Amino acid sequence: MNAEKAYKNTGFTILEAALAALEKATGLHGAIKAGAEAPTGHCVPCAMVTFNWGSKKYRYAVEIKTVDRPGALGVIQNKFEGYTLPGLLAAPYITAEMAEHCRVNNIQFIDTAGNAYLKAEGLHVFIVGQKRTLQNTPEAKYRANTTAGMKVVFALLCRPALLNAPYREIARAAGVALGIVGGVFYGLTERGQIAGDGKKLPRRFVEAGRLVEEWVINYPLKLRPKLAVRRFAAPEVNWWGKAQPEAGTALWGGEVAAEMLTQFRKPGTGILYLQGDPTKLVIARRLKADPKGNIEIVGKFWDFKAATDKQYVVPPLLVYADLMATGDPRNYEAAKLVYGRYLANAYD
Repeated sequence: MNAEKAYKNTGFTILEAALAALEKATGLHGAIKAGAEAPTGHCVPCAMVTFNWGSKKYRYAVEIKTVDRPGALGVIQNKFEGYTLPGLLAAPYITAEMAEHCRVNNIQFIDTAGNAYLKAEGLHVFIVGQKRTLQNTPEAKYRANTTAGMKVVFALLCRPALLNAPYREIARAAGVALGIVGGVFYGLTERGQIAGDGKKLPRRFVEAGRLVEEWVINYPLKLRPKLAVRRFAAPEVNWWGKAQPEAGTALWGGEVAAEMLTQFRKPGTGILYLQGDPTKLVIARRLKADPKGNIEIVGKFWDFKAATDKQYVVPPLLVYADLMATGDPRNYEAAKLVYGRYLANAYD
């Protein structure tokens, strides 16, 4: 599948609708090219857009994403840093609240309802409050972004060898029913995110970094709320540094895992991904239920070992996702280190 076809499968209708809405509101016309057609630094965008305004041309590297909470903007900002051109977010819809977050963080955007923020020399557009309708928010069914589908994608991204493993092995690693796997592969293939059929040609990722970004953005919204998240207060702030949970059963994520992987900053909160009933651990560590506590216990949803030498740490992809979901700029820096050391070259 060539780059342009893959791009069209992942969001061409959203970008076209957003550009049409912008032109209707402002008269500003945008011309589209597939992202791989022009060099833009070490990252390849979804597309390139050129705006003509008077005698000037404004070129942007476009990312097409659904962004519905401030925490997701960190992923967008990280991607834009890899471009030599200004970045432009094209989304199905940007609320007034999200538009303000974008403006404050200098993230230029357009959406299918006509909301927009563009800021360059001789060009300034800021439109908010346009309402979403069924006609201007194209949606497509995509099984890889369901709760079960995200578990499969997580397993594939953490263990790329599973791409060509039997479906039964993939289902076991992801903790899903066997029938889920085929639908996820179909969706990934249709969107151009994997190539090969696993028979005549081995399956492989196409731009795995983009699939990582999509998973990280969707994880806090679609999968994490389904994982029986509970919050506790620990008697000592740094108790995780004195004792480790049972290897393979309870694993650290979030800030504690980041510290173990990067030694970047002292953790203030902890996330434990636990398989089974947490009662024994809660009693042993004298944890107390507290909605504002510094420890979260989350249901472990996978069945494979992380590809690191840290036996008490969740896979780096999950560490990265949890850090980005906090919306904390300090955690963004730790997340970049995790990404650079464990994810950036994992799919070469």
